[in-house]
Amino acid sequence: MNVVEAALTRVTSDLRSVAAEFALVGGFGVSAHTEPRFTRDVDLVVAVSSDDEAESLVHALTGRGYEIVTLIEQYGVGRLGTARLTPPGLSGVVVDLLFAVSGVEPEIVAAARVAQIMPGLTVPVAGVGHLIAMKLLSRASDRPHDDADLDALRAVATESDRDVARAAATQISTRGFNRDRDLVALTDAFLAAP
Repeated sequence: MNVVEAALTRVTSDLRSVAAEFALVGGFGVSAHTEPRFTRDVDLVVAVSSDDEAESLVHALTGRGYEIVTLIEQYGVGRLGTARLTPPGLSGVVVDLLFAVSGVEPEIVAAARVAQIMPGLTVPVAGVGHLIAMKLLSRASDRPHDDADLDALRAVATESDRDVARAAATQISTRGFNRDRDLVALTDAFLAAP
């Protein structure tokens, strides 16, 4: 088991022990639906009802030895967007807990399906449609895996997944999490491409 897999195993165990509701996203989430790829971090969407709940969860994890690398505010909506943590005893890897980066975290968690990520580890994984919407929201030129991940997701997306991506893009935009992007148009254009 490499250090990133160890971090995933540790953080999912710790989140379950504090009854947090979460879903795997990012490189591991994409790999659960497509071809596995290397990733240097663990990204988890966590459903919380408020910043207070997010902060309590971060506090519970720091009590278990996690160190806070940074807390990132989602300025457009004035919410705690991400807590970047390092797990105890696992240097060189970060865990990003995404609380309010898209505004649809509760929907992502509710729709997630449990999958085996590696032998002995099953976790809830975000669906293809939600992963597409999140990748389009976060895509940037300094994130080289985004385009490859999006191509891989498009290749496996069913019509239902495409509908979820469109609905999520609309919800993200309506809730003010679209970061000044026309996410609905970006999603439509992405899904229309061959």
